[in-house]
Amino acid sequence: MSKIIFIIVAVIIIGGAIYYEKRRGDDISLIVKKLGFDFYPGQHRLPEALDQVGFDLFTQGPPNIKNRAQGIRNGREVTIFDFTYTASSAGEGQRSYPVADDFNSVKTRSQSVIWIRSKQSLPDFDLSPSRIHRRTAAARFGLNLVTFDGQNSFNQQHTLLARDGQKVRALFNDKVFEYLARHPKLVFESRGQDALFYRFEKLPDPDAIPQFLEDAETLLDLFQQQ
Repeated sequence: MSKIIFIIVAVIIIGGAIYYEKRRGDDISLIVKKLGFDFYPGQHRLPEALDQVGFDLFTQGPPNIKNRAQGIRNGREVTIFDFTYTASSAGEGQRSYPVADDFNSVKTRSQSVIWIRSKQSLPDFDLSPSRIHRRTAAARFGLNLVTFDGQNSFNQQHTLLARDGQKVRALFNDKVFEYLARHPKLVFESRGQDALFYRFEKLPDPDAIPQFLEDAETLLDLFQQQ
């Protein structure tokens, strides 16, 4: 009897997950089509052009994404999708194989991601909240910690890593600091003409995607206006 109950529970859980994924895909499709984007439901491989850019996020798990939306907005190429990987609770994931449960808790991290490719280039840097899991982006990509005199709140709330600290410092003015104070959980990875935006472990409701996109574009505009 217990085996039958286990099977029934497993079927319910799997069925619920399948329903949730389909419902989420359907809802995202309706939202992004209003933005004029094309939508590709289900799971896909990470686009090769994106995989070759060198973003830290995609070193954390297999190159698989879901619910991809794509279009042109304000003269920029924009792609929105969900990315999921497993990681140790206090650390990172791995690209080539799943994180093993070697007496450390393993968790699944899912986030919606926005990739924007524009004509204007920015220096290579990585901006993230300070109070998150351990990251090794600095060592992996040869980036150095950047702080600002007189910006104690920013220095405490964010971790800024850059290949060229002087060039990156020039991008940060009062408007940028004020915006980041209002959006402290936003992660921004910059690699030349490519920019990546996400919030760790944040899979927003489909209705929130337009606002998320606006948040990302506003920050990118602030950086590119310098």
